[in-house]
This record gives sequence, structure tokens and C-alpha cells, in this order.
Amino acid sequence: MKNIILFGGAFDPIHLGHLNMAEAASKTLDAEVIFIPAKISVWKSDSAPINDKIRMIELAIKDFHREGVFSVSKYEAELENDINYSIDTVKHFKKLYPNDNLFLLIGTDQVNSFHKWKSAKEISEIVNIIFFGRDNYEINKKNVVEYNMRKIDGEINDINSTDIRELKNLETTDSVLDYIIDNDLYFMSKIKERMCEDRYLHSKSVGKLSYEIAKSNKVVEPKKALIAGLIHDCAKELPRNEEKALMEEYFPQYLYLPRIIYHQFTGSIIAERDFGIHDKTILDAIKYHTTANSGMSDIGLIIYCADKIEPTRGFDSKNLINSMKCSLKQGFKDVMKSNIEYYDRHGINYRNELTVACLKQYYK
Repeated sequence: MKNIILFGGAFDPIHLGHLNMAEAASKTLDAEVIFIPAKISVWKSDSAPINDKIRMIELAIKDFHREGVFSVSKYEAELENDINYSIDTVKHFKKLYPNDNLFLLIGTDQVNSFHKWKSAKEISEIVNIIFFGRDNYEINKKNVVEYNMRKIDGEINDINSTDIRELKNLETTDSVLDYIIDNDLYFMSKIKERMCEDRYLHSKSVGKLSYEIAKSNKVVEPKKALIAGLIHDCAKELPRNEEKALMEEYFPQYLYLPRIIYHQFTGSIIAERDFGIHDKTILDAIKYHTTANSGMSDIGLIIYCADKIEPTRGFDSKNLINSMKCSLKQGFKDVMKSNIEYYDRHGINYRNELTVACLKQYYK
């Protein structure tokens, strides 16, 4: 006789909070966990197709090294009706596993509203209902008693799928992130609509390379590099009148610089205004990704370099990429040196106040 946990939800997309909950419940009950993604995500206009959600769960399970313990069911996904009730789901799995102990993992907020669920009492008679408690969150104790619910101890991560869809954070596994980027899901469609195809592919490449470099150098919060890399060129194709208006309002001190540089400044405004990014490290990395500047963060150094050396640039940048992955500071110097040599060969004037300040700091 096995213990089996049924874990339903939108999983749009699956994130580390889901996985950590499943892991804690699995260890507590010595149980397998079956993820059951809902066919549609009600009220979510930016939802991913169900087949993509299933694939992301499969990738997350593999990243989490829980194959054989975690699995994903297509039961609700393959139903003819878009809306399914939990009573139907638990009856289905009881037929599949008549001799095993079934548990239904629900969220803390669902505990308080459980009495409103269709056939709530019958559900509690078919499966054991489990949930995670939250600090400073009042639980409906009547429901806990009425439906014989069991509280599972474990850390609750303050992560939600909405923030991932909106690029506020990327707290899911690396394979899921790659899948989102490669398949133009969620925030990627918003990035894509701002740029031509070539620039979009460039932005994808910069984002991925930035993340690789950040991880290789054990940079704190490396996913900030991914976010900054993906949207560093978000203002590159702004209409000229909008670009000028933003420069005059926010960066009048840099209006004297060549217009080709403006997009780094306006990009930081667009990132905050339109993408809801408020992290100063990310915004500053975007703000100086073309010119560089003195006092840049590790993320800033990475974005500057990844923008210059990502593989779609059309030259052999393997040595520079390897240099960045081996040593962030030395790699930055190597990339900056290569970039200056390029400017000199092509007669490009790079000696603006920001680049000069950077050179003084790193080439003393």
C-alpha cells in the first residue's frame, strides 16, 4: 500500500514554491506526488497552453531530481469540459489506486473556503486533505475539524506564478526558464512585440549568456542577469519623438551623446514603467550596457559584456565568453579591450564621459 499525494493547480508556470511544497509533503508522508495541472487558468489572459504547462512540470521534476517520486497527470488536461470539479478528480484517482492511501494537497487559502467546494464532505471521505500553514495567516479551524484536514510543516516560499509571468522574478528551475524563453511564453511575448526578429533573438541570447556567466562566477541572485539581459534592448526601437521626450525628462545631461546610445537610458525607464522592474541593480545594468560606467555591479559588467559577445553577433567570441566565465573582472577587461580595438579600427569615437570613467577605474 502506497501513499500518494494529489497536487492540483494551474501551475502556470510551476515554480520553486510548488516544488518545495511537494518535496516537504512527500518526505513527511513518505509519498509519491502526482501534479495535476488544470486545463485552463481562469482569468489569466497570459496563460500558457496546457501542453506547455505539462511539459514545464516534466522539466521541473527532472531538474529537481525527483523522477519516480514526482509525476504529472494529464487527466484534467484531456477532459472534454474546460472546467472540472475536484470531486471528479479524486474519484478518478481512487479508481486508479483503490488500495492506496490518497492525499489531496491544497493551499492555505483553500482551507478557509473548502466548505464552498462542490461535494466537500465527500472529497474528505475519499482522500486525506493536507495543507501547509502560513505564519500570521488565520486558519478556518472549523473546516480543519469538519473535513479532518492535516497540517504539514515546511517552509512556505513567497513565490507566485503571476510574478514569473510578468518577469518580476524567475523563481523556477533552469529548464523551465529555457522552455519559456524558447517558446515565447508569458513575458517573452511582451518583449517580442517591442523589437524586430533579429533583435529579439539577440536579446534572448544576451539573457541566456548573462545567466550562464553569472552562475559561473557565483554571482548573488544570478537571475537578475537573465532579466536584465532579456530586456536590455527594450527601448531600442522606440519612436524618435518618444525617445527624445524621455531623454529630455529623465536624462537631459546626456542629450549631447550620440543618439545610438540613448536606448540604454530610455531602456531603464521602459523596464521600470512597462515591465514593472524596480530593482536598482537590474535598472542600472540596462542604463549603462552600451557605454559602461564606473562603479558598475557584477550584473552591470555581465550585461555590458554579454551584449558585445553573445554568439549571434557574427564573430568568434568563444575565447571572450570563456574569459568571462572564468573570471568576471578579467573577462570584463578582455571584452572592453576587444571592444575598444574594434572602435579604433572603425574610427568610432567612444570617449564619452561614462566610458572614460569606466576605463579609469578598470585600467589604472
